[in-house]
Amino acid sequence: MTVSVAKPAKPFRYLHAANRWLARCHVALATTILVVICVVGAQLLILLFGWLLDQPLTYRIYLIGAIVTVLAATPVIFYAQTLLRSQRAARYQLKLMTRELAIALHNAQDINNARTAQFANMSHELRTPMNAIVGFSDILRNERFGPMQNARYLEFAGDINDSAQHLLDLINNLLDLAKLEAGGFDIRDAEAVEVEDAIEMAVRLLRPLATQQDVAVNVDIVVPGLHIVAIERMLRQIMINLLSNAIKFTPPKGEVTILLHSNPANEAVVEIRDCGIGMSAADIRAAFMPFGQVNSMLSRQHAGTGLGLPLAKAMVELNHGRLDLRSTPGEGTTVTLTFPTLASGHTESPQIDELAARAEETR
Repeated sequence: MTVSVAKPAKPFRYLHAANRWLARCHVALATTILVVICVVGAQLLILLFGWLLDQPLTYRIYLIGAIVTVLAATPVIFYAQTLLRSQRAARYQLKLMTRELAIALHNAQDINNARTAQFANMSHELRTPMNAIVGFSDILRNERFGPMQNARYLEFAGDINDSAQHLLDLINNLLDLAKLEAGGFDIRDAEAVEVEDAIEMAVRLLRPLATQQDVAVNVDIVVPGLHIVAIERMLRQIMINLLSNAIKFTPPKGEVTILLHSNPANEAVVEIRDCGIGMSAADIRAAFMPFGQVNSMLSRQHAGTGLGLPLAKAMVELNHGRLDLRSTPGEGTTVTLTFPTLASGHTESPQIDELAARAEETR
């Protein structure tokens, strides 16, 4: 884009040219030239006042005027020239630094994009062997081809399976995060998805974890049949990440509530509430950072990568939604997801530009 700069008026153009010419001179020479101009101007003024007042002017008056002008103008002009030159040099240095910073930022972005793109392309090489380890250790753990003679082998197979599953989850989260940063997900793959189905799938998948933790999971569908436009796998992953966090950090005999309703702007709102350890403002900032961990005794009891919340937030925003989190230490946490909905009875995906514009209007 070309930006047109207005040229200064003609008299000022001459002043700009004179200023550029003086800037090329030494400061002493430029000061001398300007002082001579001031002396000539002062003499002309004295002559003009004498003519207007009809008073005779002597040589001494002209001499005194010249001396006073030189004594008054020289330090002022010298200081002004020095100041202007230092400002010009500082402006030039600032321009150079800005250019260097822009180049460094561009290079850093290129390196980061190359890193994330390379990391996102490693999914097959990383996932394939881990899936094999998980699958074969599961066969050994469940003795699908016959009993093992030594019970310790079963224990070892279970440890291998748990560790491999944890590592596979970490790899999947890292790859998803890298793919998001590299722009690997295409929002044009979005389709009409019923929010209630994603919630039910996440609850069904995490029911064993809730039973193991002795945590009750309650689902309250206030407004059924809400449809949004999203990548279905991504929406399910969002629900799983947030619900698993709520279950993990809720103490035994506690409960987690999932509430689905709509707000006055006709947006789908999902609230996931727990009565767990809660977080302070500093904890919330840490939790939204990749690999951030809340520093508490209960959080250290559960293995985690610190990617669940940042990944969920990035996925929500990719699907034109918002993620808000409110928490009080010792009382619990509420995560609120807000998505633009489709019109009632309309389950066809609108144009992505239309959806993005609608999402921006509601922010």
